Amino acid sequence: MKILIICEKCGHFVELVPVTKGQHVHLNVNDERFRISEIELDYDYSVDEIEEVTAEVKEIRFDCKSCGDYIVLNEFPRHVYR
Repeated sequence: MKILIICEKCGHFVELVPVTKGQHVHLNVNDERFRISEIELDYDYSVDEIEEVTAEVKEIRFDCKSCGDYIVLNEFPRHVYR
């Protein structure tokens, strides 16, 4: 499986392909076409110990370096964190 991020305005694209065992993709988009500009996290601080603090990804934003268009991934399902 792979993920394609394609800019509809200028046509640039990046292909996220697993490079390790377990089908993990590195979000290391360090090429000339895209950048990850914002990752918003939400933390659950209602715990007794610091080791119990959990983080959830709320948003990931991909920006096209060529034309400035962007897309934001958000509203991840709760079952992702279980």
